[in-house]
Amino acid sequence: MRQIKRSCEIFGLIALILFLLSCAQLPANFKMNPSYVLQDTDDTILAKQARENSVDNKHLSSMYLIGNGIDAFVVRASLLAMAEKSIDVQYYIWRSDLIGKLIFDGLLKAADRGVRVRILIDDMPIDKETESILYALDQHENIEVRLFNPFATRGFRLVDYITSPARINRRMHNKSFTVDNQFTVIGGRNIGNEYFSADDVSDFVDLDVLASGVIVGDVGKQFDAYWNSQVVYPVSVFDHNQATTEDLLLLRTDLNEFSRSNKNSQYHLDVKDSEMYQSIVRGSLDKDQKSRVFSGTVKVVYDDPKKGLGKTENDIVYLKNMVLSYVGDINKSFEIISPYFVPGSRGVEFLTGLVKKGVKVRVVTNSLSSSDVLIAQSGYSRRRYELLEGGVELYELKTRFKTKLSKSLRRGDKAKSALHAKTYIFDRQQVFIGSFNFDQRSANINAEVGVVFDVPEMAESIASFLFDKAVEDIAYQVKIADRDIVTADTEIEKGEVYWIETNNNKQSYYDKEPKTGFWRRFGQGFFSIMPIESQL
Repeated sequence: MRQIKRSCEIFGLIALILFLLSCAQLPANFKMNPSYVLQDTDDTILAKQARENSVDNKHLSSMYLIGNGIDAFVVRASLLAMAEKSIDVQYYIWRSDLIGKLIFDGLLKAADRGVRVRILIDDMPIDKETESILYALDQHENIEVRLFNPFATRGFRLVDYITSPARINRRMHNKSFTVDNQFTVIGGRNIGNEYFSADDVSDFVDLDVLASGVIVGDVGKQFDAYWNSQVVYPVSVFDHNQATTEDLLLLRTDLNEFSRSNKNSQYHLDVKDSEMYQSIVRGSLDKDQKSRVFSGTVKVVYDDPKKGLGKTENDIVYLKNMVLSYVGDINKSFEIISPYFVPGSRGVEFLTGLVKKGVKVRVVTNSLSSSDVLIAQSGYSRRRYELLEGGVELYELKTRFKTKLSKSLRRGDKAKSALHAKTYIFDRQQVFIGSFNFDQRSANINAEVGVVFDVPEMAESIASFLFDKAVEDIAYQVKIADRDIVTADTEIEKGEVYWIETNNNKQSYYDKEPKTGFWRRFGQGFFSIMPIESQL
């Protein structure tokens, strides 16, 4: 009897595995028509604007730094409203919240005007509501939606994790927003409230660049490489996609009503008060905004999309190796801004090796209290002592620091600040801005994109503002005590890690992560001992 029962169990397990395998099959034998950036856009309004912004040298690009979320939204909304021929958008996360729906509405209105719209999204973060919107948009004759490395099973994704764990682990983290092949926005922001100062709980500190010139064509080549790659699937080929033109009509009505109902929202009022909105009304930038305008040579760097197929760095080009070529030329300073900073043992060895050569290495990353990804923070904390011991300067973002802009917003007074910008400054001569975190996942698993700006004035502007002026106000400095420190609030023994908070030129000391509770610290410690660093 036992033998029969065991045989039945084995048979049942085999049947379950076969069932799962049969369910987790991506579409095959379909035709995916290639498409490319539209080149005939020189007669558009944006082309005229780009020519006015251009410098004499046709090999240069013009750039404008976007440091706050409200301006970042205004720039995108303005580009959508001015689009005449093409829009190409590529993101890892696209939420169906206030910001996500407003931009969806802008895309649909542009398509209704005859603009060709291509939407490329990573499938991992897509929820049911976003999926239904994307499928409905794809019914439009001028809109096509494709997914990067999609799940084969939609309702029960666990099947893919069981049957294709290696494949599902590889994601597209790229972010780009290009209109009429004349202007592009590239940087660290996804599409969602928290990235555009529109969330009451979380306010991500990020950095985008609005650019025209040579850079736009190079970003377009990157987009086309992904759009036409083997790891991307049109949503129209999925059997479960039952969207019809009726769904598109309903979506158009819903988005119109959604946009109309938010015309007098607090966020709408914040937008009207923003620097960027006011500059559009005036028709000119003010003095402070002009200080964020630069021109120079750039290089768009990105992972080969075949990284999503599991190709190694011996087979294809990895972005990390392109960035390392710039780090190799450093003589004086390497300044790192990365929300998820997981250098691993090799990264620690590399960074401390730079210090030994006389290079000043400084890092701004999230604190335990500000980080939105506890497991990633654990990968950093396990290497913190080694980094400090090796001479690397570490700064961790305060939870609720307020910029001049955020103090003026009508909502989000209690929103928790979290770092999300990914920026690397080489000798204050060149600066990388993009989607690439200084972590194992960006380096070896996910696909990424960014731009190296060979513009010393731009590199110096970012580095001097953050590291020379603002860092003490916005971040805790982390150190190893070189002596016993005793204050009214804490006692720190020589050799221990401690945190310094500076407020109005007064310093406070912490012997554990500031503004955190026991269980959050416990969670960080628990994850830090697990063998998962290569996945962080």
